[in-house]
Amino acid sequence: AVVSTQSTGLKKTTTEEIASSLALRLSTKETCRTNCGGSCACVLGTSAAERTALPVGIPKENINLQVKLFISEKTTKENIVTAVDSVLQEFSDLSQVDQLFISTADKTNKDLLLKCWPWLEDLAREGKVKHLGLSDPRCQTIQPLIESCNIWPKSIQLLFKCENLSDTCIDLLKLANYYKIRATIHRDDLTNMTDLKENLKSSLGVTISESWLAKYSMFDAKRKVILKKGYLVEMENLGDYTDFCVGSKCRA
Repeated sequence: AVVSTQSTGLKKTTTEEIASSLALRLSTKETCRTNCGGSCACVLGTSAAERTALPVGIPKENINLQVKLFISEKTTKENIVTAVDSVLQEFSDLSQVDQLFISTADKTNKDLLLKCWPWLEDLAREGKVKHLGLSDPRCQTIQPLIESCNIWPKSIQLLFKCENLSDTCIDLLKLANYYKIRATIHRDDLTNMTDLKENLKSSLGVTISESWLAKYSMFDAKRKVILKKGYLVEMENLGDYTDFCVGSKCRA
């Protein structure tokens, strides 16, 4: 079962943010409004339709949907396709992810990146993704990727702590500039899916898959402001939340 959460924006770390939003998502329940046959767990008491609706008053062409996909050695092509499809199902009025970033736990693992990149290129060719990018890469992973890939990364993300301009950051910025790759900063400090899995099992009694986790951010491209953000996780065990509705009609 794939469960989506909407960020509360109240926690300091990425793990805390995921845990708090997932706890709210699983525990706040109301009668299902889409007649899927059960109760739905809804974020802040809203239905799935209300939660996933596009912001009112903003032209669709001004909305930019960005997704960061956290992957591991366990990630398969099917996992990546499921993650992207799940995000697009959440926002059915949108037909494409504008920017898909890939984040690996081991930033120096070029083999994992080289294995997964062709799968991302397939999504781009299918029109599900417009641009591809990397989150916190290293020079030793970008270079072999560019030499072998068919679609270059459009952007890279650097952790905000990198603002002290360490040698790693300087080298990455030089490399990005050479290949005309856009560099931006981010604040996601999630580095280990195993630690997150253990944290959620301990705090909520639920088990998530380590194969993938997706963070989505919806922007107003014209005003440069965040409209919505949240996470999608694949659940292996719902623990005590067995009445949580994950029906395809509900998507709550």
